[in-house]
Amino acid sequence: MYSLSNAFKTFAPILIEPAKAKAYLDKVAEISPADLKGNGDIEDMMEMLFGPRPTMVKTGKVAYIPVRGVIGSGLTELEKMMGACDVEEVEEMLEDAERDPGVEHIIMDFDSPGGTVTGVPELAARIRKCVKHTIGYTSKQSCSAAMWIMSQCDEVYASRSATVGSIGVYIPFYDMKAAYAQDGVSVDLIKAGWAKGAGFAGTSLTPEQRKLFQDDVDESHAWFISDVLKVRTYADPADMQGQCWTGKKAAEKNLINGIVDSIDALYMAIDPTEYAAHEKTEPHKFPMIAMNMVEAADVSPEQGEKDDGVAPISDDKKKKKKKKKPDGTDSDEDEDEAEIPDDGCPPIDTDCKPKA
Repeated sequence: MYSLSNAFKTFAPILIEPAKAKAYLDKVAEISPADLKGNGDIEDMMEMLFGPRPTMVKTGKVAYIPVRGVIGSGLTELEKMMGACDVEEVEEMLEDAERDPGVEHIIMDFDSPGGTVTGVPELAARIRKCVKHTIGYTSKQSCSAAMWIMSQCDEVYASRSATVGSIGVYIPFYDMKAAYAQDGVSVDLIKAGWAKGAGFAGTSLTPEQRKLFQDDVDESHAWFISDVLKVRTYADPADMQGQCWTGKKAAEKNLINGIVDSIDALYMAIDPTEYAAHEKTEPHKFPMIAMNMVEAADVSPEQGEKDDGVAPISDDKKKKKKKKKPDGTDSDEDEDEAEIPDDGCPPIDTDCKPKA
């Protein structure tokens, strides 16, 4: 994803845990341009790798907005196909739901490790000012940038085992000066302005330059905490120093309103009729293995297949026993097949057997 990898390279403040950012970027890096060029339908391939593109669903009085993947702003179509979430698209869905007179509740369902800062505070403010009733929810993860956005809903819930929080900001900087020196390379950076060229490969940051980046991080972090406290008024800033919490712990720390263990339970809590409407919109998955077994059972070995080159076995080709001569050798006549005697015994009804 260009926006996330670019943030790492340009010393921009980042709202995602390093390990999760690396895991996502490594997954994206496995997709080669040759794979994209040679594939007939890129969207289908991306859906297999990253899942379907999230879309808003309206049922009854509820608008459901999924917020999935690494968060960024102004993303390309390819980035969005790779499972990234554009804050601009989320805002468009929010405004659509807000304009709809039939919608009373807006559920924002999160599964995101976070992302970049750009656009996140603005979307958070937009949610905070929404005139409709907003509910944030996660049963998986809502961290960093996702937590900033989710915290601005009127009510916020999570499942007990979900991961919530990571309220912090950082800028990664790789000091390669010693590595360059080991290779016999020294960098002479000719510049004007003490802040210019800060972080150039092969150089170290001066104390003034480091403070510049630190001030940027501190400003974003203070903004993050301030927004959370505007809605989560009983939360403690001491719990907003980059820690991740389970849903259960986050509820105890007043970072969320409470525990709801599934999205179905959330719909049911709003209104049983809304739950019923939500159920109708969910796609039904059929057991493909069972269906394949049924299809395979339609053709028995004796029937054969019309197009597999194997002809059905006819009765006249079945092997029959020869009659025996008095001397024990086979005669030219076939032996009549024995008939099963009908002794009046009814068939066994296995359904009526008692269970063991």
